[in-house]
Amino acid sequence: MMRKPLTSNPLLIGKLLTSLLALGVIAIGVSFLRIVHGTPPPYGAPGDIGSAAFFPGLVALLVTGLGGIMLLVTWRANANVVFERGRTGLALIAFILMVAMALSINVLGIWLVSMLAVPLLAVCFGEQRWYVLLALAVIPPTVVIHLFEGVMGIYFPRGMLL
Repeated sequence: MMRKPLTSNPLLIGKLLTSLLALGVIAIGVSFLRIVHGTPPPYGAPGDIGSAAFFPGLVALLVTGLGGIMLLVTWRANANVVFERGRTGLALIAFILMVAMALSINVLGIWLVSMLAVPLLAVCFGEQRWYVLLALAVIPPTVVIHLFEGVMGIYFPRGMLL
């Protein structure tokens, strides 16, 4: 009796790739948790909502938990994980846009970068209504920047232009 090679089962390949991604997400989350909860705490007490370590610690905890959930859901009995061809070009453009945003934030500043990046990401994923794009250019950056700077006291770069 001849056995089929592993590569002939797309469901198993999908589950293995998703498991590797989940383990990578868990590793990233745990590494950030170790940084935030290091001794002595590098950015203040992570449990204090006013410290600079609270939000990154919360995000690291959520990332670790979501990686664990991703791993558990992948191996459920009825999980159907098969990678299909799709709109990977748009996802690549969105990734390039996020990298450009990270690289240009020190020069352009948080306001300009976020007011351009948020609606451009929406365009990448199919949004075309101008009033929605205009709202995305104003409302999310204003809320997020106010939350970080006004509430938590974590300041973003203003940029050389502003």
